[in-house]
Amino acid sequence: MKTPDLKPCPFCGGEAKYLAHTFYKMNSTYGVRCDECGSKSQQFFENVEEAAEAWNRRVTDGKV
Repeated sequence: MKTPDLKPCPFCGGEAKYLAHTFYKMNSTYGVRCDECGSKSQQFFENVEEAAEAWNRRVTDGKV
């Protein structure tokens, strides 16, 4: 399965990358971080699809 594309950072337009976190040798969780300004998602998700959906959401999309 292809990893979803990430939109540029909503603050600076920089390239965003996935972050993978493993807590106490348990399941990994995923977030997103901008390489330019360091902005990052405030939540971690069970999979990259959920992390991408949250990062790619914009106010102008009409979704809440």
